Amino acid sequence: MKWKILLFLSITYFSCSPKYEKNNASSVKVIDSTSVLIKTAITIDSLSIPERMKILAQAELSINKYPDNLIKTRLLSQLSMAYKEIGDTISFRKKNKLLSDISQEIKDFKSHGEAHLELAKYFRNTKPDSALYHYKEAYTLFLKTDLDSTSKNYPGMVLYSSAVLKDKNKDHVGAEKDIVKAIKFYDKNNAKEKLFSSYNVLAVTQNGMAKYDKALEYHQKAKEYIQFSKEKQKYAQKAINLNNMASTNLRKGDYSEAIRYYEELINTDSFYQKRKKSYAKAISGLAYAKFKNGSEDFDQLANEYLKSNMILDSINNVSDQARNYQYYAELLTKQGKIDLAIENALKAKKIAEETSNNDRLLSSLKFLNATDRNNSAEYGNAYISLSEQLQAQERSMQDKFARIEMETDEVIEENVSLSKQKETLIGLGIALLLMGFGTIVIIIQRSNNQRLKFQQTQQESNQEIYNLMLSQQGKFQEGKQLEQKRISEEIHDGILGQMLGVRLILSGLNERNDESAIEQRAELIEKLRELEEEMRTISHELNNAAYKKINNFIIAVQDLITTASSSSKIEILFDFTESFDWDRLDGDIKINTYRIIQECIQNCIKHSRCTKINVSLNTKDNEIILKIKDDGVGFNVKKGKRGIGLRNITSRIDKINGNLKIKSGLGTGTEIKIRIPLPELRTKETIISEERKALEA
Repeated sequence: MKWKILLFLSITYFSCSPKYEKNNASSVKVIDSTSVLIKTAITIDSLSIPERMKILAQAELSINKYPDNLIKTRLLSQLSMAYKEIGDTISFRKKNKLLSDISQEIKDFKSHGEAHLELAKYFRNTKPDSALYHYKEAYTLFLKTDLDSTSKNYPGMVLYSSAVLKDKNKDHVGAEKDIVKAIKFYDKNNAKEKLFSSYNVLAVTQNGMAKYDKALEYHQKAKEYIQFSKEKQKYAQKAINLNNMASTNLRKGDYSEAIRYYEELINTDSFYQKRKKSYAKAISGLAYAKFKNGSEDFDQLANEYLKSNMILDSINNVSDQARNYQYYAELLTKQGKIDLAIENALKAKKIAEETSNNDRLLSSLKFLNATDRNNSAEYGNAYISLSEQLQAQERSMQDKFARIEMETDEVIEENVSLSKQKETLIGLGIALLLMGFGTIVIIIQRSNNQRLKFQQTQQESNQEIYNLMLSQQGKFQEGKQLEQKRISEEIHDGILGQMLGVRLILSGLNERNDESAIEQRAELIEKLRELEEEMRTISHELNNAAYKKINNFIIAVQDLITTASSSSKIEILFDFTESFDWDRLDGDIKINTYRIIQECIQNCIKHSRCTKINVSLNTKDNEIILKIKDDGVGFNVKKGKRGIGLRNITSRIDKINGNLKIKSGLGTGTEIKIRIPLPELRTKETIISEERKALEA
């Protein structure tokens, strides 16, 4: 059977080869036959991968012989997507690059945008920042051309995808901005069938920011647009909407409303048969809502969790069972069955780890910290470590997103500016030619009139430039305010996360009265005092002089050292490499280096009984070398006990890929030496360069 298919395709290919075309009709035939080859390669299930690739190679040969570049880009777009669909990513990248080059050369903005769009889809699960860059490029290109009926909604689709990408990576504010733009685009173009999913994403962003009333409002708005969807989509959208309303009310704490929506969802016609996974999650959610609402029918609730897990098992779904085990653990705790509760919570933790479900893993650790008294400190430390790690990853990704957004806006502004300059220069050239011609054929009086016109043109150009400067200044100020707000929120959240972790560990230690517990409590109380002082200092700096601090790293360190020296009456000396531009360091390196210096100085003051501290911050061989040395009593490094302060320093060094070396001895003081690699900022040009290298490899 396979050889017959291949024989037929070969005959079709050679009979329709471009070298035989005579007129427009045969050209259309070549285009159609090439499209048929591509479609055949990805739709016939009986074909093996080598056979599919052979058919696509035939299609590629036909495309290469075709003289019309505009048609070639259309077919190359189909070919690159076909290679991606069969899993040949190398061929996909090569054909995508060729498509991008040709479409850019002939100014085929649609095909060029499609090339970026496919790359965005390719990167969205592995390199979110690269995906966002390609979404932005695709959006800009789609706005430059008149799209046909099949592609008229491309700009809205790109904004929607960008919002989903940002929300998945916890950039809820950025996601909200993009999805609002998508909704406005769809409204303007009367694409009402797209508004259910758009309002649904907008509601999800509000959930991410804990604005549950707003989320419910947008889910209700999404419901109004189900009527405009295709008939085969309406059932699924109604189920999704009911589930979202139920889960949002559950998060909000309105358990009676959550129960109402879950019951309506479960009683939907043929719901179990059509959507088993959703049904299993719904009965589990309903049971949990009843439990939180005060139900004490524990046997019935436990049976619902068991039933949900059995359904999930039947469809080989493991990841969603983590939620059921944790819900069941809470139920068992209410009954006083602590050992069984811990056992089920550990199952939830294990599944969350295996499926990389960090949100569920955090909630499992929090539950175990509060329930398993014997191991509460271990779970509390794990919770703090994971929370800090996730916050650092989220901040890093949001910073990358912000840089891409800023660079994209700068490119757009630069293109607008260049376009205006070009128009101005053309206008001035024409005016000069007219003036030169006028001096030959027109009398002196006409020459004066031409001079006046020239002056008027200059005034208009100056006004255009002035308006552009005002616009740029406004955007800069807006970006500055947003960045200040974001930094303030991140600092607030980070400190609260640490305080929560300390509180969780203390709650576990309350059950113990041994010497180790007393020592840990003392360390944690001191940590809370330091956090209180740090929060007061940060709030003061943000309200009065934060802008200067953020943009001058060395001044911030000098202020820290001056304050510590003044309060402790200990001489603290500081030297650094003055020729190095410290403010160009990544934000993660600056803040973690600052905190390391702060923690080291505090340790010297509290424990070393020193009279002098030397702090040096220098660069050598693409490394930052940080040294903190005191003349105190020192300690035995091999036998020394690592407290919370040193663990925090080690954690921060790991975040910035640093290396720690401690040199100390009794009576000889202590020297801490930290090496930190210097990374390059990842700009748009860096992204393009990396992708080209990957393609060549």
